[in-house]
Amino acid sequence: MRPRHTILVVDDDPHFRGLYQTALRFRGFDVTTASNGLAALQSIERTRPSLVILDLNMPCVDGWSVLRELGSHDSTKAITVIVVTGADVDRATLQAAAILRKPILPEHLFPLIERQLRVA
Repeated sequence: MRPRHTILVVDDDPHFRGLYQTALRFRGFDVTTASNGLAALQSIERTRPSLVILDLNMPCVDGWSVLRELGSHDSTKAITVIVVTGADVDRATLQAAAILRKPILPEHLFPLIERQLRVA
């Protein structure tokens, strides 16, 4: 039996948050959600998730800022981040394990999540 992992889903779109949350819970993950970067950083401080699924374009604090903040602290820089965004970005510009373009179905995320959690 695999260990339980907590995944934080960060997206300002409630449809994507709900879709990913439901699908990931069905696959046996513990899931928390945040609707903006500030809420994400607060959640990360409390729960230390195994993996973060992060949108970049959000109000309050955007995903770019979340990535910078996570990378600037020894206690959080090892957290695996998968960026799922509609923005056109180059992986070389981001500190993320992977970048996926929206729209993406949760079942396309599962192999990547499993692989990243095995590596971490």
